[in-house]
Amino acid sequence: MEKKHLSSIANDVLQRCSLRLDTSVDELVHEFEAGWEPKMEGYSRKLVEFCCSKALTDICSKLEETLVDGSFSRIMFDMMLAWETPSSADEERHTVSFLA
Repeated sequence: MEKKHLSSIANDVLQRCSLRLDTSVDELVHEFEAGWEPKMEGYSRKLVEFCCSKALTDICSKLEETLVDGSFSRIMFDMMLAWETPSSADEERHTVSFLA
């Protein structure tokens, strides 16, 4: 399920992480929020980091396979973009600055 506060690339990456981990995005969010302190800053970026780190554990266990089929470089690139622009507000600022 898409999270409105996340950027489009972050939503895509979370969806791909959940597929790789054979779970739902909601379950990943629930697991993340169980350890989240409300006073902490950067919710969107920390959520992206959490989901990516879980997926990377699986990806790295099959590194040769993911390197050969090209999925490693694609997911890593998208993970970097999602980390750079994790929230919908970040995405909007980036779009506005790009158009200006």
